[in-house]
Amino acid sequence: MKQPKLSNLVINGSGTKKIREIATRSKKIKITINVDKDSLDSIKEMASKTGGSYQKILNEILKNGIEKHSNSENRLQKLEREVAKIKKKIAA
Repeated sequence: MKQPKLSNLVINGSGTKKIREIATRSKKIKITINVDKDSLDSIKEMASKTGGSYQKILNEILKNGIEKHSNSENRLQKLEREVAKIKKKIAA
């Protein structure tokens, strides 16, 4: 494949501006993390089967994990309140 000549390239200022505006509105933040090779391979395999990107799959896994963790904490808090009520009844 031939490399384009730089003199033939044209910068699309309005298109570039639109892309930057979209990126600015996006709620996604780029980060760098270290992930086990096996985990990343599994995520990439899932992505290839679904046709999505591995970053989207990883984001969904993180969201699900956070939601599950949050729900677990809520259940624990409810249990602790119930135990406290039972202790008060027993003490009375």
